[in-house]
Amino acid sequence: MHPSTAPVTRTRLRVSAGARPYVLTAPSTPTAPKAARDFVHAVLRRTPLSPLLDTAVLLTSEAVTRAHLHTPHTADILLRMLTAGHGLRISVHDRAPARIPRPAPGEQPDDYGLLLTGHLADDWGTTPPEDLPRPTSLWFELHLRQ
Repeated sequence: MHPSTAPVTRTRLRVSAGARPYVLTAPSTPTAPKAARDFVHAVLRRTPLSPLLDTAVLLTSEAVTRAHLHTPHTADILLRMLTAGHGLRISVHDRAPARIPRPAPGEQPDDYGLLLTGHLADDWGTTPPEDLPRPTSLWFELHLRQ
């Protein structure tokens, strides 16, 4: 769901004392998306967040594939995952020299990975929006339904 169309009552991921960070660095090669999928699967499969596993793996694969296609092959792709009792946040950082487009409300993105992210994530975004040439980041949050 695009943040501008998300319900007002959505819960942002709160970093609590029980939050756990995970980090994966992978070279920007065609195998990077599989390495990222396997990493997310291994972290989530036997946790209370396992109901989010399929969506997390799909969106991670899309984000890492996008990063690989837009990053020099000499660069690394960094995946950060933060898990909390009620959800998770995954961010994929790359050295792409271009901004990730944020569609306007009601506008469909040209990138199907962003379209999937917009429909399946509870919240998502990009950073930094203005400060290039710092690394570009695409992040998304998934929350457990109560």
